[in-house]
Amino acid sequence: MAEDEEIVQLKKRINEIQKELKEKERIISELRAKVGSASLFEFSEKGLRLQLYKTLLKKYAPLINERETKTVGEIKGLINKDDLTVQSLVEQFKPEGYKYEKHFLYAAKKAFEFLKREVKYVKPDIDLNFWLSPSEMLSSKVADDEDIAVFLCSLLFALGNENASVTIVELEDMSTHAFVIFEYGQKSYFLDATQDHEFEQYCGEATELFQKYNFNGLRIKRLLYKFNHFEYRQFIE
Repeated sequence: MAEDEEIVQLKKRINEIQKELKEKERIISELRAKVGSASLFEFSEKGLRLQLYKTLLKKYAPLINERETKTVGEIKGLINKDDLTVQSLVEQFKPEGYKYEKHFLYAAKKAFEFLKREVKYVKPDIDLNFWLSPSEMLSSKVADDEDIAVFLCSLLFALGNENASVTIVELEDMSTHAFVIFEYGQKSYFLDATQDHEFEQYCGEATELFQKYNFNGLRIKRLLYKFNHFEYRQFIE
């Protein structure tokens, strides 16, 4: 009798599960009918959750942007060689007996390759102005171009280069993009860790590099502003 009761309960549970599945299939069918060829992923639990987060971010974007607004001094302070994450990484990039005059380019290349590998560039599709710390970038593995440039500039600063700067330019399509420029040994270097280019691909005279550099095929239209730990310089009124 006990076994019969277990079978009855099991069949009952199976029927309940089947009803739940049919109801979910009905909901998905209705949603797909409303949007035509939209991906089923959009209506999965994960997809719906992401849509909710995106909606909330859009709603509160003005408040977030207001709280994230920084003064010139605070922007310069983003280039921080004393950040614990930066310090930890720099020690890994430096060879034994590190000397700036002899080893900087070697260590800078390691820093550049590390960022290209460990932090992937994502262009936000929401109008949010926020800054991620180096530890947050390593944790999430993604960041926008300005955050990646700030991270790289901080690493170069910690390696001893005090002229490295985050540079923001306007491209041919009117969009903006950030990368790092530094000088060493009477040469300029343009480093863009959002792209898979070689360390010395953009190395030479600065004027020529501004003409040569491109982001996804788009060339520089004009220089907007640049900053590092010591200065903030704006080139537009």
